[in-house]
Amino acid sequence: MDLDRRPDAMMLEGACVNFARAVEADILVQIEGLVIVTEIHSNKAGEVISIKKRKNPAVEISSKAWMIVRAFCSEFGLSPVSRTRLAIGKDGGIEDDLAKLLSQPRSPKPHKGGTETVQ
Repeated sequence: MDLDRRPDAMMLEGACVNFARAVEADILVQIEGLVIVTEIHSNKAGEVISIKKRKNPAVEISSKAWMIVRAFCSEFGLSPVSRTRLAIGKDGGIEDDLAKLLSQPRSPKPHKGGTETVQ
């Protein structure tokens, strides 16, 4: 089975890029928190007149990147469930011939000293 494995390299790169993106987003969430608070100041005195809260965009980035990593891991057989689905095809090569030969019962060989056979 001589397949072109160049597409595997691109898939692996996609998995690595999204893994790095997920980890970076998780670090940002850890530093900044799940919610970003923005203070709104008045123009004249500089006092805080309101506070605006919004979801940290890194939460969504992390979530999507981890979903993509999970999909790539499934494609590469790197999750417990995907490993159970792996099938190895037999190509009828030398290994199969050797396995067949070794699985056969041994034929009796004549003993050097006479007509007795030893198994």
